[in-house]
Amino acid sequence: MKARFWGTRGSIATPGPATMKYGGNTPCVEVRAGDGIFVFDAGTGLRGLGLELLNEYVSQPITIRLFISHTHWDHIQGFPFFIPAYQKHHRIFVYGPPGRGRSLEQIFRTQLDSDYHPIALSDMGSNIVIQEIREPMRFGDITVDFMYLNHPAMCLGYRISHQGSSIVYATDNEPYEFTLPQIDSSIGPANFPRMLDDKLMHFVEGAGLYIGDAQFTSEEYRYKKGWGHSPLDSCVDTAVAAHVGKLALFHHDPFHDDAFVDGMVNHATALIAARGSLVECFGAAEGMEVSV
Repeated sequence: MKARFWGTRGSIATPGPATMKYGGNTPCVEVRAGDGIFVFDAGTGLRGLGLELLNEYVSQPITIRLFISHTHWDHIQGFPFFIPAYQKHHRIFVYGPPGRGRSLEQIFRTQLDSDYHPIALSDMGSNIVIQEIREPMRFGDITVDFMYLNHPAMCLGYRISHQGSSIVYATDNEPYEFTLPQIDSSIGPANFPRMLDDKLMHFVEGAGLYIGDAQFTSEEYRYKKGWGHSPLDSCVDTAVAAHVGKLALFHHDPFHDDAFVDGMVNHATALIAARGSLVECFGAAEGMEVSV
């Protein structure tokens, strides 16, 4: 499998000279597995991916499977500008969680309401199917599993596996150990928050590539607890405990320029070395391709 980063920034797009290295587009990751094209999240990076796909498949119909982690703006705002979705000979499958009180399809229709966008979902030209995920999915010998993450929205992490290799895309997650109070041992396990965090570790375990939320430094996190994102150290701890091959630090904060992200990568690399781990760590950057 091969992953390519089209958008790595969290919250809001931040184009400009200070973000040239890691990129300013919001989340979008393309995975090629077998003959399949799988896309994770539809941030502003999706626009560039769409143009590239049209250059690659000039006259050939494309089947694209788009997995949405959740429907906060930075994860869906590229969809109205995904050009293959306007051409009727392409097939676009959109998967993701339901909203709170609205279906996934209703959310996409609302995003493309005339109050927000000049073209409605029903007017887009391709064959678009929107489906809420209820169970792991199989596409030939490729599987896509999922788990719910800790975020202020219905949010999913995904694990795509093919021929013994796996890539995990699990952004927008906050450790439960910092957000859930300790439970009185007389009414339940005192380590319940840790048990929940361990579920993510087991989900990630053994992945060749883990694309993980590392938006804040530990100092920043002190003032942003409850925002639904991880401090860098927690992301590293999960990767090391799960014995992943490669860790891509992802969802860069819009206030972090390239130099700041460089510092976070250096800090993560030092933490990994101090733990005696062989995890390869890097900052996810637009245009970067990673083979697994």
